[in-house]
Amino acid sequence: MKKRQSIAGLILCCVMFCGCSPTSAPTESVTNTVDNTVNGVIDFSSSSTPGSSDSGSAGVEAFTRANYADLKMEMAAGSGEHVQALATLLDIPGEKRCRFFTLLKQEYGSLYPTPQTPPDVMLASLYTTMDAAGML
Repeated sequence: MKKRQSIAGLILCCVMFCGCSPTSAPTESVTNTVDNTVNGVIDFSSSSTPGSSDSGSAGVEAFTRANYADLKMEMAAGSGEHVQALATLLDIPGEKRCRFFTLLKQEYGSLYPTPQTPPDVMLASLYTTMDAAGML
């Protein structure tokens, strides 16, 4: 019984603090953002070296550069459609997304140590932070 209460409490906490929404409108918006980004990345990467093993990271880098201001704002809040799209591009499983969003918010200061932190430095810090948290 206590295990069920703990699980229910954990789910409730994630929903309350991570902005996870049971409605479909935010999901559709995120899906559209990811689709548009992935299609753009596919178009961009199709002219680069085929079969490149880092095509996933190239997509993350392209998305981050194209949406940097929005990502910066949403990472500070720990929620938003751009950080949800980033989670999708990083292949963060659904059950770990709330933890990922919380990590972004908690580690914002190390991800963006200065207001001028460039996207590549932020991504390197993000990968290090995710690795330390056991999310890679």
